[in-house]
Amino acid sequence: MKLMLVAYALSLMFVLLMVVRVWRASALDGVLTLLVPFYFIIAMIKYWNEPDHNIRFHVLGLVICSGIAYYAATNFARDVIVGTPEQRTAMVKAFRDEGVALTPEQEKGLLSEDPDVVMATLQSLDMESADGDGNADGAVATRPRDAEFENPAPVPAQERPAEVLSYAEAARRAVFNRGRYTREAIGITIDIPAKFRLISATDARRLDQARGRNDDARGLGWIIHENLALTDPDAWHVGVRWHSDGWVAAAALDPVGLLDSALANKAPAPRVVVSQGDLIGYAVAPQFDGQVIDWAEERVLTNSDEQVVDCHAVRLGRRGVVEFSIIGMAPKSAALCHATVRLLATRASFSPGKQYEPAAPAEGLRAPYTIATLATHAF
Repeated sequence: MKLMLVAYALSLMFVLLMVVRVWRASALDGVLTLLVPFYFIIAMIKYWNEPDHNIRFHVLGLVICSGIAYYAATNFARDVIVGTPEQRTAMVKAFRDEGVALTPEQEKGLLSEDPDVVMATLQSLDMESADGDGNADGAVATRPRDAEFENPAPVPAQERPAEVLSYAEAARRAVFNRGRYTREAIGITIDIPAKFRLISATDARRLDQARGRNDDARGLGWIIHENLALTDPDAWHVGVRWHSDGWVAAAALDPVGLLDSALANKAPAPRVVVSQGDLIGYAVAPQFDGQVIDWAEERVLTNSDEQVVDCHAVRLGRRGVVEFSIIGMAPKSAALCHATVRLLATRASFSPGKQYEPAAPAEGLRAPYTIATLATHAF
């Protein structure tokens, strides 16, 4: 920063000295040298052989100082972009929260002390994002897409809504989307059923804020049936969430053993979203078909005798899982609740190279849980 300021100051000094020397020979040339870009070249040639008015050494000094100032400014800007180690760590966390699947090499590059390495890694991530809608030769890939659907890009943290609206106003501002929902960075596509609509994570966040709920950093959006009014705070919806925890190991699912484990877990730290209350049993025991694990929990709400059902279906991928959850449904609607999340999970798919495989990948993150512990919240 100091080098940049000194270089700019010296450049200004050389410009003023040039103007003074040229002014002594011709007031017009002096004014033009001051106001017209690159006119000093004409003045330098015109007075090249006049000892009292030549400016060739001043031009040389200006070029050198300008080059130093440009170099210092470039490095200063680069250092600002790269940031401190704490900022780089926060940047990696932000990437993961937004669903960007970082390879170990990319994560190492982002945390590097070398600004060139950090910037090269950022550029590679930008290129991967840009290539998501095209082929290697730049041609646009063709794929089916509902014309009514606008695939939302991840919302940067600074663009997240700061104002807290009333629930009615937040619902009024929400935009419904239909058709095919795609998040290129995650590599996930969800074919939204004909009778359902999706609102973005931004709109869902506003609705949660209006109800005094905490911000869900994993949220991708809500899916709601068209016969339900979003303006009704009690209308059920399917929350869609992304867990960038890595590859999840499969495990044997013994319903009785899983229930015993879940009931014994008195201090749960659930990955999936759940109602505030105690687990009393499974309305539908966990089942796994090789790609999707789904189950429904019966819970009794805290400080109440009211019983509710929470339904979950999780689609597994190579670098994380996508969760579909409905919480707080009436027990009489357990079948509808479970069928809905199961349907949405089966309509989700990962792009090539990001699908789930039973065998552990040679590299990449591995989740600190299995599908069994995911269903019992035993972490």
